Amino acid sequence: MRVNRIAKQAGVSKKLIYRYFGNVNYLIETYVIENDYWLTFSKRLLERVEQGVPPTTQAFIADVLKNQFSYFLNEKEMQRLILWEISTNSLLMKSIHNAREAAGQGLLEMTDEHFKNNQVNFRAIAALLVGGIYYIVLHIQSNGGMFCDLDINSEKAQGEIRHAIEQIVGWAFEKA
Repeated sequence: MRVNRIAKQAGVSKKLIYRYFGNVNYLIETYVIENDYWLTFSKRLLERVEQGVPPTTQAFIADVLKNQFSYFLNEKEMQRLILWEISTNSLLMKSIHNAREAAGQGLLEMTDEHFKNNQVNFRAIAALLVGGIYYIVLHIQSNGGMFCDLDINSEKAQGEIRHAIEQIVGWAFEKA
């Protein structure tokens, strides 16, 4: 990603990019902050809680993860950014990762009371679900739509994935 290419694609001068963003890294960071699922979601979550609309934790967590799957499946730019994040040693991508982790922390804190003093580690379950969502989507984009004999490009398989996410979250809450 170079300024000349970005400026050409956007139809603006590179001077404009430097004026508003300073450099390419700040431009990319701004783009990610405004389009990343977890970063934009955390803002909406905080607004909702401040308005006094506390979500039902289990259903809310399941919905968040199902929506993440749908969002990531359809957002090609975010797929490329996550792939870049996990395949490079970049201060910019580490910074974005840390911001995403901080944003997700609020969501995980909602579950802490329910999973306190029992054998279920919901943070580990959430890590597997989020990582699985990223992996499935990135894998099918590179290698075709089939994953575990599910055609992830079909609405039926996407619904089955969302249902499985809901089941796993439900099992975790029931076991706790």
